[in-house]
Amino acid sequence: MRIDKLSLLNFRCFRQLDITFDEHITILVAPNGAGKTTVLDAIRLALFPFI
Repeated sequence: MRIDKLSLLNFRCFRQLDITFDEHITILVAPNGAGKTTVLDAIRLALFPFI
């Protein structure tokens, strides 16, 4: 399974966020509190029925 895009709307600290992931690898780099874990949690919640 490959995730190409993530769109968030009113999820935790993000009012709106659209991320298009690279074909090979994506690295999340940001200061503490910027929402890196929130992005990973959103992916986990989206995939929960499948894993």
